[in-house]
Amino acid sequence: MKSPWLLFSSALLLLVAVLMPNLPFPSKKYDYFFMIDITRSMNVQDYQNNNGDPISRLEKVKADALLAIQKLPCGSRVGLGVFTERMPTLLYTPMEVCADYPEIRESIKRIDWRMAWVADSNIIQALSNTIELMRTVEIANTTLVFFTDGQEAPPMNSRYAPDLAELQFSEENRSPIKGVVVGTGDHALSRIPKYDEEGIQIGFYTAEDVPQGTTFGLPEDPSKIEGYVPRNAPWGNQSQAGNEHLSNVKEEYLTSLAEPAKLHYHHLQSANELYTAITHDDFSQRHLRQTDLSQIPAGIALFLLFLAYLPEQLLFRKKTRHKNKSLLSNNP
Repeated sequence: MKSPWLLFSSALLLLVAVLMPNLPFPSKKYDYFFMIDITRSMNVQDYQNNNGDPISRLEKVKADALLAIQKLPCGSRVGLGVFTERMPTLLYTPMEVCADYPEIRESIKRIDWRMAWVADSNIIQALSNTIELMRTVEIANTTLVFFTDGQEAPPMNSRYAPDLAELQFSEENRSPIKGVVVGTGDHALSRIPKYDEEGIQIGFYTAEDVPQGTTFGLPEDPSKIEGYVPRNAPWGNQSQAGNEHLSNVKEEYLTSLAEPAKLHYHHLQSANELYTAITHDDFSQRHLRQTDLSQIPAGIALFLLFLAYLPEQLLFRKKTRHKNKSLLSNNP
């Protein structure tokens, strides 16, 4: 005979599960501002997709960023921006990753190198301006994830580089921006694709297409410059040789930017490793999130139903087996 108390308790718990509202429950969350480099060197195809086909650095960033976002707990938020030359542009402030995921997914998928409004690339100034932008739009408590290959075009004159340590830790800015610089690209040098106005590749950049050195401002040490003339040739009268028309991830340079700003550094290789890097304990936040806990009373109710019905079935089977054995023993 079924236990009426077990059945009544199970029914009551099922009713509680149906009517139970969401309750505040402590959990982790993460708030990010993704800033993505869309300069031309990000078109270098030195990554591979799951099928082994070559893809660009920009496509790799977009794919892995979306996979990492999918794994974030609900309540986390992601904002988005892009930069070219020295100017970062805010696309939107952080949005909730579960409720607003379709919008986040589509906006990241639609990022394209042709959105760039200037051809140059000034990484250190773009990072500095991004930090200032986050303070201006009041998302300074958000973790910055700064995606770039680190290639300056033309090369930066270090004499005029901003002081990232001063920017982060001056008396005026007592709350430094937390974050991680994500280096994109392979360590080996690769050619930079050249595209026409229709987005069709027409070749690769050559040494004649790209400045091989800086010509901005005054040099730090004129004695090291061949053909230096203070007024007419402050950067020398000889053509400069170099490999700025080739590109790889500038890890040494990027770590030199991250360290004084107290930012983490990560080399982009897989979505799982990216997720691990951006969910470091330094970036997590504790909060109370409205959580559906109805599965707890529902699970207990099912367990009580199991107790109410299963023993009777087992007992019935035992009685049947005993009766069958008795009949067999009585038959000669």
